[in-house]
Amino acid sequence: MSTLARDLAAQVGPSRVMVRPADLASYAFDAFGAAGERHLPDAIVFPGNTDEVSAVMRVCAHHGVPVVPRGAGTGYAGGAVALGGGVVLNLCRMTRVLAREADAMRVLVEAGTITAQVHHLAAAQRLYYPPDPGSAPTSTIGGNVACNASGAHHLLYGGTADYLVGATAVLADGRIVRLGEGADGGAELLRLLCGSEGTLAVVTEVLLRLVPAPATRATLAAAYDGMQGATDAAAALVAARILPAALEVIDGAALDAVAATGADPVAPGAGALVLVELEGDATEVAAQVAAVRTALEGAGATRVIAAEDEQESHRLWATRKAISAAVAAVMIGKVNEDVCVPRDRVAELVTVARAAGERHGVPVVTFGHLGDGVVHATFLIDPRRRGDRERGDAAAAKVFGAVLDMGGSLTGEHGCGYVKLPFVERQLGEDTLRLMRRIKASLDPRGLLNPGKKIPPAPQTPAEVEPSAVEAAAH
Repeated sequence: MSTLARDLAAQVGPSRVMVRPADLASYAFDAFGAAGERHLPDAIVFPGNTDEVSAVMRVCAHHGVPVVPRGAGTGYAGGAVALGGGVVLNLCRMTRVLAREADAMRVLVEAGTITAQVHHLAAAQRLYYPPDPGSAPTSTIGGNVACNASGAHHLLYGGTADYLVGATAVLADGRIVRLGEGADGGAELLRLLCGSEGTLAVVTEVLLRLVPAPATRATLAAAYDGMQGATDAAAALVAARILPAALEVIDGAALDAVAATGADPVAPGAGALVLVELEGDATEVAAQVAAVRTALEGAGATRVIAAEDEQESHRLWATRKAISAAVAAVMIGKVNEDVCVPRDRVAELVTVARAAGERHGVPVVTFGHLGDGVVHATFLIDPRRRGDRERGDAAAAKVFGAVLDMGGSLTGEHGCGYVKLPFVERQLGEDTLRLMRRIKASLDPRGLLNPGKKIPPAPQTPAEVEPSAVEAAAH
């Protein structure tokens, strides 16, 4: 370690390398592990630009040391932790805005830039960056690229991959590549990197496409007795040929958690709340508001609120944005999963999540992006209580199984990390995984980039298994 630390310090400076256990402890977990799990790295490095990232990667390749790229650590799948030691490559210093291109409707930023800052940069140019994950005030744009984050407005606008038009990345051996617009080529590789969770390359700079800001927005909220009414509302909007900018759902347990914080309740006692946001020119939005109200009421809404002004719109959205903080006030830990099912099966999945929570003795709240079928099933735990973490994980496993039975996906935007690896083969199949491993091997033949994440390891042949392990398996 002393030789590795010395070589790393020669590239970024001694103050940018941490090796003391007391310093490493803060990077032994991400938002998933905040409820208990710890994986201590051997070192943490804080590069300041792409060239320093390249130099660090060359050093780690020379020593054969794994590298785990990390942004703000807001992920819920364990994607930013060093499972077997190695170097955590923290990009938090890389926050420069490299170019503002208002005429081309683009912005070039470093990977450590906070997502909310990208929103502010776009707004300052009277433009709009639509991907808006709930972690936008704290997550980094590099982390968004790693997981192809989206958010409430994915229904109309799409996710991060739809706005990533160029990137600079560093390969496992330290080579720097520039892809997409403003580069020599490789635009087709951008989609490969977006969602790869740091297993193929370290993205250091991103060129993002912006769009014109909508002239008018309108927000409606509808209360229902239960989640079935909420999914009926989504079906009613589809039948009316209405495509909202956002279509969100919050279950009664989440509403109760928000109310417990003293927040102004939007729909006291409701079993579910649906939020609808519309965008466009004033005349078009006004007509859509009337049509949406009709559809929501036709689906059995007990109450429909149409925001009269921007202040009331913020109040309605505040309930949705307050959920994470609210559940933290109810219980100090959580197992937060993001799964995706066909939209008409959201209510069924919520029922499964509730049953799993009851069976394993952990409360659950559910909310998410109803328009896309993305459900955040959040099991509340107290990691100080023996077995609570394990009970939460067991409940989540039941949800994963149900999702795959429904033909859904293990993740909508959080990524797989290492948490969901046991279920990946069932979703994708061995042939797809074999192809993914070949792509990984072509870019990272020694397997140094974020090992143990995203892609389950290939099964070992008998010749590769230690005799003692074979003997143990036989018994």
